[in-house]
Amino acid sequence: MQRTRPFTQQRIHGMGFIAFVFMIIVVIHSVFVFMTCMPRLWSTVVTTVLVVYHCFFINLCLSLFKCIMTDPGVVPPNWGFYMGDETKRRRYCKMCNVWKPDRTHHCSICNRCILNMDHHCPWINNCVGFYNRKFFIQLLGYVYVTLVVVAVASIPEIYWRIAAIARRPAMMNIFGADGDFAVLFTIFYLAVYGLSALLLCMLTNFIKFHLKLVLQNYTTIENLEREEGAKSKFDIGPQRNWEQVFGGTWWLWWLPFHTQASRPIGDGVRWRVHYTRVIDEDEEMPAD
Repeated sequence: MQRTRPFTQQRIHGMGFIAFVFMIIVVIHSVFVFMTCMPRLWSTVVTTVLVVYHCFFINLCLSLFKCIMTDPGVVPPNWGFYMGDETKRRRYCKMCNVWKPDRTHHCSICNRCILNMDHHCPWINNCVGFYNRKFFIQLLGYVYVTLVVVAVASIPEIYWRIAAIARRPAMMNIFGADGDFAVLFTIFYLAVYGLSALLLCMLTNFIKFHLKLVLQNYTTIENLEREEGAKSKFDIGPQRNWEQVFGGTWWLWWLPFHTQASRPIGDGVRWRVHYTRVIDEDEEMPAD
């Protein structure tokens, strides 16, 4: 089954969001590397920070690429032929002309049904579904830790730049007393640092939300539909819920690629369920 999405006209129209994301990544990366680290590359501490930073940054780029390019999951052809006789659970998509498995939803932007659809993310111009949810969570994690490194490691540089300007009372404009653009560079540096700090704050609760969904075996769509205090019938325990997304081999959870040992467990069509919650759900369904 194909796992890479083809370039359609609709995907090309959504490339503007991806270009904006790339621009932010390039700006923050360039400022941190060339304005914060490179002038002090002689320091062992700075060199170590730069190595650690690039370990996270490379995985960030790989997970972003996989989020964009990986097909989140398409309903297998003719799979409905193997459905049981229980008609009250069947859902049919009139746009795709397929029977929808559990947890499958139609995306109006992608114009197709997505297995285990979490949501459509404009920033990756793709849906987050069964086959790329792992990469999406990894992307959030690597963006977060990369920004933490940037924020912490940039503090001495910020202090130095502000102190250097404060010691130059003759400076009368943004170009500096000697026309060396010192103030202008400092303003630009502080603006980029502020952007990094803002993204870090915004991501904190967003990551916590998505990690909670994974551990409880909910998707964003299912979470919007859930009743207060309810538990998912697909919740089979935090560890197994996590392994359904990240695979059963813990030391491969951090790597943004799929192997037989690190791919999501299952096929996105059939799901293990918590038996007692299925019974409770059946009792709540109205009789025909």
